[in-house]
Amino acid sequence: MSQAGKRPPTLGKEIPWKRVEGELLRVKSCHFVASIENGVVKAAPVGAYGVLVVECPNLTGEALIMVSQKVDFKHLWELYKERQVADDEEVLLGYAPVGERGLGRLVRMFLPCLDIMVYPRGHLEEIYDPKFKPQSGADWYRVRARWKPSEP
Repeated sequence: MSQAGKRPPTLGKEIPWKRVEGELLRVKSCHFVASIENGVVKAAPVGAYGVLVVECPNLTGEALIMVSQKVDFKHLWELYKERQVADDEEVLLGYAPVGERGLGRLVRMFLPCLDIMVYPRGHLEEIYDPKFKPQSGADWYRVRARWKPSEP
């Protein structure tokens, strides 16, 4: 997962979510703890359905995301187990929180918050490169696949 066998920090614990709000993160690997059999989620006795290893220019090194919302898990399962990610693609995530205070904080625990997108490999570097100019803006912005947090 990281250098010298150390576990990367977790977003929402060691790294505040605010640090990546409005940023895109690239998924380096996806590890499922739960599964889906005959359309039914078979949850593991752990607090998360899975774990994502991500990177972002705004972070130093890799970070972990604990997938704790069922809909986020279903979207990731559809992507990695059913559709699959081609060698020339990369998965980018946006974090879309519900709210930080009061009821919003409680509700957020149960609502999906990951905007999952599939783009051609290298897209993340192009996004953060101020000198990059796409030949065709329409083609460059076109996502190959997407799962929005509002989609159950």
